[in-house]
Amino acid sequence: MEAVSAGPSHPGALPQPLRRARDGAWLGGVCRGMANRWSTPVAQLRALFVVASLFAGLGLLAYAACWLVLPTDADEDSPSLLRGVASVALLIAALAGLATVAAVTAAATLFGFGWAIAVALAAFLLGALVLLPSVSPAWVLPPLLAAALPAVVVAASGVRVEPQAGLVTERPQTAAEIPAGGYRTGLGDLFVDLRELRAAPGEVVPLKLETGFGRTVVALPRDRCFAVEVRYEAGVGGWDSVRSLAQSVRLRSPVRSRPAVVLFGDPRFGRSGAWRRAVVRRHVPLLRVDYRTVGGDLWLRDYPSGVGPLADPWWSDVAGGGDPCASTPTLHRRGGSR
Repeated sequence: MEAVSAGPSHPGALPQPLRRARDGAWLGGVCRGMANRWSTPVAQLRALFVVASLFAGLGLLAYAACWLVLPTDADEDSPSLLRGVASVALLIAALAGLATVAAVTAAATLFGFGWAIAVALAAFLLGALVLLPSVSPAWVLPPLLAAALPAVVVAASGVRVEPQAGLVTERPQTAAEIPAGGYRTGLGDLFVDLRELRAAPGEVVPLKLETGFGRTVVALPRDRCFAVEVRYEAGVGGWDSVRSLAQSVRLRSPVRSRPAVVLFGDPRFGRSGAWRRAVVRRHVPLLRVDYRTVGGDLWLRDYPSGVGPLADPWWSDVAGGGDPCASTPTLHRRGGSR
């Protein structure tokens, strides 16, 4: 009886497994092997991997996973596990493992432990060089790239988040008690209670705030007049765009914009800008706020002592209790959009 070939001319036959090609390979033979398997121009596949690499290195991770899992066309006795669904499962497992490594190194760098990642990568590379004669580069390069590339991208963005969670409460009594470097938080919320702050007429009180992904509430006294100047920058390092993209994918619908800052009940939706509360009265203290956040928001206004700003940041004087500055504030805005 004539043997039936398992080639593409017999649709019912088991398809040939995907293999990396040695002939015509530029790096690991992944693109050349795919081109041979599906009769696709290899230049198009290489261009696809390059373009995908521009999106957080996804193309490099996928290429590394294929390099790690797929056998070469010289491996004639490769196990049947690499065929069909099992081959896809191995690819998914490899991609999941590399993605986990990438997420861990990116998070560690974001929280200021990039030095530990650098030490670990150096030790890994040194060990790989020692074992290189007996270890294939396909088992070394993929995890090395998966760990190094996200860490480099995060470090290059210049963004650093404090490794902190939970609520941080600060109640300075004088301007001298506010640190020159300001207050920094990471994943938790920040409450700066200035309702007991004592400031001389005409004194400038600088307040620098650098936060990660939590909420920041600044409470001014309701019975004393403060002029206020605020400079704000949200989505530092492009993280606001990343968050919006993630929410869009998860919700499969347009993401509603939320205000970056809310100043005396005035929501500001721009990623950066300046805001000023000018008062008619002269010789009043000036609070000068410099606010930068990765993905958080800021609430600032005067609150009575009986109001909990954290529980009710949208509080407003609906009863008309009077303005301590003895005049309706004049708001001068630059930047942002309503």
